[in-house]
Amino acid sequence: MATPQARSEVEALVRKVLDPTPYAPADLVELSGGTANFIYRATLRTPLPDGTCEVLIKHGEDYVKNSPGLKLATSRCRVEQECLETLSAFKIVGKTDADDAYRYAVRTPRALYFDAASSTQVQEYLSGGIDLKNYALANFPANTPESHKAECVALGRAIGRWLRELHDWSAAAGAQQAKLKDLVGGNAELQKLKHTINFEWLQGQPDKFPNVLGQDARQTFAKVKDMAAKELEDEAQLEVVHGDFWSGNVLLPNRLITPDDEVPVFVVDWEMAQLGVRSLDLGQMVAELYELWLYKSITAGLWIIEGFTAGYGIVAEQSAFRTAIQTGAHLVCFGTSVPGWGTREQNEMVAERGRDLIMRASEKDRRWFDQSELACLFSRVQ
Repeated sequence: MATPQARSEVEALVRKVLDPTPYAPADLVELSGGTANFIYRATLRTPLPDGTCEVLIKHGEDYVKNSPGLKLATSRCRVEQECLETLSAFKIVGKTDADDAYRYAVRTPRALYFDAASSTQVQEYLSGGIDLKNYALANFPANTPESHKAECVALGRAIGRWLRELHDWSAAAGAQQAKLKDLVGGNAELQKLKHTINFEWLQGQPDKFPNVLGQDARQTFAKVKDMAAKELEDEAQLEVVHGDFWSGNVLLPNRLITPDDEVPVFVVDWEMAQLGVRSLDLGQMVAELYELWLYKSITAGLWIIEGFTAGYGIVAEQSAFRTAIQTGAHLVCFGTSVPGWGTREQNEMVAERGRDLIMRASEKDRRWFDQSELACLFSRVQ
């Protein structure tokens, strides 16, 4: 964790950098979110011409804020800035159906200003926003009442459609797409990190959970690690992905969602944007939502997954199996170590569930999936 002195120095630097700009803050409040960066809500000294009074400030140092001993290139800040600029210009928005009772509009926040010398960004701020994970924990109880299903499915569908729009747009031929691909292609350090934490770390998990991760799991884990590494060898087959697409990086207003009120939803934290396969984004989101059910019995997590997979529209069986492998890897590596979540027995259960997803997907056992809680991964497969 950054020391109080470091925090004070960073805040002073941010104020100095922004003081001569239209984004000079009258007040800075450090927000709790963010692992790598210093994040603030700024009340502007002078409102912008459109009436905006509050903005989000992100400042990056060459280390991880929560682990100062871990170095991290500040080029990540430029990657995020340019991703937001590009996507804001092209208005990639995911929406629900016109006849849905609950309506959401998913997009990226606008990039307002960037000081490259200090790696300080100014972004659009979602007033009263909360991340989807904490929103679900606060608003959806265990064994969630059926009355919440429509809003959950609609929200998941809007997020899934947005992700599909992003992937399809970035895969198209065009000057802007080529520029974005070149940009995130330079994020090789974080691409390597993503592979390490998903598949290299997976290899050590049988030692932590020997009761449920036996020799057969160890052998399968080694095979999927090699598979994922091979995917990265052919850059021509890779596409632009968000790289850290989970419920903690989706923001919505922290209030009761009512019918016929179009709710803004922001997809944030683009520093991990990289070249990869689509299942990186799909599997991470599914895993994080699935954990709501596995640990907390929050049925809403399954309903959001149902909408998410339908909105994205996974139509190729191989893509569904690859997404299941990604989901399983995330559960085994991350889902077993969520701070403050679960007993040792629950951790083992999550590791076992992740193991089953990886092994059944590796075996292409469609019948098993059709009878599982994640059957929706295959609901649109032709």
